[in-house]
Amino acid sequence: MFYEEVEVGQICKSDITKPITGTEIDLVAQLSGLDLPGFLDSEVAKGWGFKDRVAPGPYVLACMFGLMARQGFLSNALWMGADGIAFKAPVFPGDRISAEIEVLSKKPSKRGGGPVTYKWQVKNQDNKLIAEGTNT
Repeated sequence: MFYEEVEVGQICKSDITKPITGTEIDLVAQLSGLDLPGFLDSEVAKGWGFKDRVAPGPYVLACMFGLMARQGFLSNALWMGADGIAFKAPVFPGDRISAEIEVLSKKPSKRGGGPVTYKWQVKNQDNKLIAEGTNT
């Protein structure tokens, strides 16, 4: 979906869910330097009150981008910034997440295209809100 096809008020939902695996959490944590106990060790995470180790928030955000790109939403665009990112609930190995966006605004640029601002939400398999924010 190109800039010209995006409309203010448009809602786009992922038509698939993304499974989150323990292997993914391991790889992301280690590759990013987020190799912290709460991401890698179930017993430590349980000691902190979680049911299992959790996925790093930046990975959840990256999955949202991937889910929306698969839908074709601004798949040829660059991410310029974010406001109000909030992680509302943890993501555990075995969870399946989905994403939804709503276009808030778009501003044409002289060279074509332009910034598109949209709010987004990530939910798990139980339709529980995991994360939300606004991106441009």
